[in-house]
Amino acid sequence: MPLVKRSIEPRHLCKTVLPRSIKNELECVTNISLANVIRQLSSLSKYAEDLFGELFNEAHSFSFRVNSLQERVDRLSVSVTQLDPKEEECDNPVF
Repeated sequence: MPLVKRSIEPRHLCKTVLPRSIKNELECVTNISLANVIRQLSSLSKYAEDLFGELFNEAHSFSFRVNSLQERVDRLSVSVTQLDPKEEECDNPVF
């Protein structure tokens, strides 16, 4: 079962109880539905902003890690170029 991280509200746009003193029920339902659509779009916009904020933070973290890795590769590259290929390192030299 997936866990819901964000829920768009209202879920039911046209589900409502109408007041009794309404002259035109269709107009009332239309107005309520349009108002709920606007609320739903507002909720969606808020969650979209949260989602893009999280993506930005993850991209920033990834960029920091890549830069750190590049610095390590550069340091290793300098160390490797300074090694003399004719010299061999031995842990137990034989005399």
